[in-house]
Amino acid sequence: MTQINSRDTIIFDAGGVLFQIKAFRNSIVNRVLLSMGYDQTKIDIALERAKEIDNIYCNEADKIVSWSDEKEWLTQRYSKIVESIDPGNFELRDKLFLLAFDTFQYELYDETVDVLERLKMQYNLVVLSNATASLDWAFDLLDLRKYFSEVIISSYEKCAKPDPKLFEITLNKIKKQGHECLFIDDKVENVNTANELGILGFHLDRKHGATLRDFETMLKHL
Repeated sequence: MTQINSRDTIIFDAGGVLFQIKAFRNSIVNRVLLSMGYDQTKIDIALERAKEIDNIYCNEADKIVSWSDEKEWLTQRYSKIVESIDPGNFELRDKLFLLAFDTFQYELYDETVDVLERLKMQYNLVVLSNATASLDWAFDLLDLRKYFSEVIISSYEKCAKPDPKLFEITLNKIKKQGHECLFIDDKVENVNTANELGILGFHLDRKHGATLRDFETMLKHL
């Protein structure tokens, strides 16, 4: 594989690029509560009330910075759900917290490891993801950390893509200039920001069948 001019670093988004989420937390909560015999109407009301907690914590970039913040958010979230359907059942709160925890729902795309194995031999690989602190754990659970020199999570930086500030923070952390990097993301707006900063961006449109192998092929032909 021939490197593209001086571009020796690839910055990867995580979710939607390296792995996907098998089931979302509300669908898991709904399934578990139904299986335990709780009424669907009450479950729907409980999930709506959980949105109140989500709105408090998730609408400001600096509200969830650390794992401690994330844990507080999720604890309050599941406490609100349990208050609505079975007040005082702390065991149920803890069960929902654990069973619906995002990190355990991540699943690698079929080609991820093979492509990373090859790219690692030619490029410095970095992750830049809009996520809370626990996403970092997925790189250990899925055994991906060994491929990346840096895993940068937006919550720690108190800003998120497509904010140019997060890309600038990333470049500073990895000690690179934009023209030395490539970027791959499943969201067009993030790719556009990267391009504006001189980072060569690639939109991975998995909805239309694109995979990391297409990205790898593009690298060979630029």
